Amino acid sequence: MRSHKTVQMAETALMSAVLCILAPLAIPLPFSPVPLTMGSFAVYVTAAVLGPGRGTLSVVLYLLLGMAGLPVFSGFSGGIGVLAGPTGGYVIGYIPCALLVGWLVGRYRCRTVGTIFAMVTGTIVCYAFGTAWVLIIMGGTYTLAQAVLVCIVPYLAFDAMKIVLAAVIAVEVRKRMKFV
Repeated sequence: MRSHKTVQMAETALMSAVLCILAPLAIPLPFSPVPLTMGSFAVYVTAAVLGPGRGTLSVVLYLLLGMAGLPVFSGFSGGIGVLAGPTGGYVIGYIPCALLVGWLVGRYRCRTVGTIFAMVTGTIVCYAFGTAWVLIIMGGTYTLAQAVLVCIVPYLAFDAMKIVLAAVIAVEVRKRMKFV
């Protein structure tokens, strides 16, 4: 007989593995130091399915694996040095994104539209972390307006598609896991 804690640990590890598989998939953009990735998609699903505690833990496990050198960050990169690069703020931003998405979905027992709203809110937080980090490490290369144009605007349509797909998947998974 499986214990409830064992199942929860397996679910948390499984979602970390999903992050490790999807996050490295990246499309570099010629006008931005930040590529298009599937990392945020995996964070959205993880947080919406597991909730704020286990969802955030799953993201932290993913970050620890990447910082240890496993090639799980965008473009199959790894190591603590990645966090010092242009994508570091976005990767660190996955933590508050997961916490917020998981909390909103769980608190309001969101269906698809509510889950989309939660994911949009989490994305705003992730964008704030990422854009602030790019401004810091690029040392005056961009003004805030330029950073928004380079680090946020080009990603809006792709992120909107990821959010809708992630919300549909997460709501269905939550139903099947009897969370809703």
